[in-house]
Amino acid sequence: MQKGITGMLGLSDIKSAPDILSAIKWDVTPRILMEPRFKSRPEDVERLKEIVGYMFYIETQCEPPALILMKVGRSDIESTVGRIDEIPPELIKRAIDNPVERPVYGMYTITDEIKEWLKKELNI
Repeated sequence: MQKGITGMLGLSDIKSAPDILSAIKWDVTPRILMEPRFKSRPEDVERLKEIVGYMFYIETQCEPPALILMKVGRSDIESTVGRIDEIPPELIKRAIDNPVERPVYGMYTITDEIKEWLKKELNI
């Protein structure tokens, strides 16, 4: 798999990566991601298993705001791996103007509209 000029995967790269597609966590949000991660109780360990994988979110600390794919590990965020430049800008604008939940450190949760667009584009 080849990364683009930015060093990040694009839509076509992600589309052709079954290991990524199968590990996308559609219900993990920036708020969930930023919760403290305790590992002492069995339910905490199970919770970590639920969020490990990949998460889409909207990053507003860049201009213009971007749809980003982040890899999430058991103990922390691992890395930003993708940027989806093909998304219609109005989908991002609507998600920022009418957020699903309060943003965390400039990270916005993707809307159902964006999830539907991504699933269609990724053939999921």
